[in-house]
Amino acid sequence: MHLPVSQLGGSLAFYRDLIGLEVGYVDDNMAVVGLGIVLDQVPEGQSISAGVVVGIEVDEVDALYGELKAEGVEPESPPEDRSWGVRSFYVTDPDGHRLEFERSL
Repeated sequence: MHLPVSQLGGSLAFYRDLIGLEVGYVDDNMAVVGLGIVLDQVPEGQSISAGVVVGIEVDEVDALYGELKAEGVEPESPPEDRSWGVRSFYVTDPDGHRLEFERSL
């Protein structure tokens, strides 16, 4: 999955330092984090569409929620059990992409 980003350094710091995803590759125009999320630097002035929700499965939803809050990340709401069979919460990255951290019920 490729996500366009306006500031590669800031987005890389968000995903690596706050979210805790491993970095696989970095150059001046892109970075690969986690299990293949590619952060693509867009040219200055190009708009970014943030219409995608990235679902990331984790073992401990509530623990991660607490860790992210402690790091200064502001989730949209506390974790909750969803009708589609997961417990999850949402975070928005610096470019407006929504991340859903979830585990199956």
